[in-house]
Amino acid sequence: MSTIKAGYLISYDYEYVKISLLRIYDFVDEIFLAIDVDRKTWSGKDFLIRESFWEWIKLVDNANKIKIYEDRFYIPGLSPMQCDTRERNMLAQRMGDCDWYLQIDSDEYFIDFEVFASKLRRLHPTVPTTIVCPVATIFKKVVSGYLLIAESSETLCFATNLPVYDNAKHNSGNNYISWDDLVLHQSWAREPEEIYWKLHNWSHKNDFNINSYYNLWNAVDEFNFFSLQDFHPLGSGAWPKLKMIKAKNIVELLNSEEVRMINRSEKDKIKRKPLTSRLWKEIRSSFKYS
Repeated sequence: MSTIKAGYLISYDYEYVKISLLRIYDFVDEIFLAIDVDRKTWSGKDFLIRESFWEWIKLVDNANKIKIYEDRFYIPGLSPMQCDTRERNMLAQRMGDCDWYLQIDSDEYFIDFEVFASKLRRLHPTVPTTIVCPVATIFKKVVSGYLLIAESSETLCFATNLPVYDNAKHNSGNNYISWDDLVLHQSWAREPEEIYWKLHNWSHKNDFNINSYYNLWNAVDEFNFFSLQDFHPLGSGAWPKLKMIKAKNIVELLNSEEVRMINRSEKDKIKRKPLTSRLWKEIRSSFKYS
């Protein structure tokens, strides 16, 4: 049977991994948590991990699957994106040999990871391959629930059999295969001070006017969200509009019928349209695992 290993990059938003990790724990062989030994972000800012987090890890790791990997992932002189990509490659090397390498960010939640893992174990490609999945970004928590990006065209890379990353989680030399397994991304549904910190420390902080976008995000609420259209900070087309779903917390949101309907909609799209893959002009004829 194919082996699956998952890796997380742990930083200032480490608390979110508690939701994400529990959704995958039973269906992977090992889980690696990569943490900067000096507790630095990719922008060189200091962060703290409370002792209660390590106690939680011990509590939930009943099968001894979780491995801690500490190293220096912030390098002065490198951009945040360069530090991001470098850390992912270092993590992949530390994970060792396996059939499938997963990298999931702390705030990314698979709706049905058991199905995704089962499909991975049955797939045995003969060329370097990357699996991409549709993503519904959770944009903001409001009084009545959560604002999600509706009708998004956004996808992210999650699994590969050859983890040679060249731009965050992307492997541009690989064959890309699109699957229908929906992932919710709690990228923006955070407290205002967290969003401000995120914008000033993540790998895209130099790619747009972060202060202007923070002001836009801060002004959105459940009464005016419908007026926001085509508002992705890095370009047009990816985020057409917002949809509100009533839920008291993230777990309730993940289990809501509205989210399940989005997931079914993604699967219907795949049924209507055969799986497609993006073949790059030059795919290496042979490769070895890192």
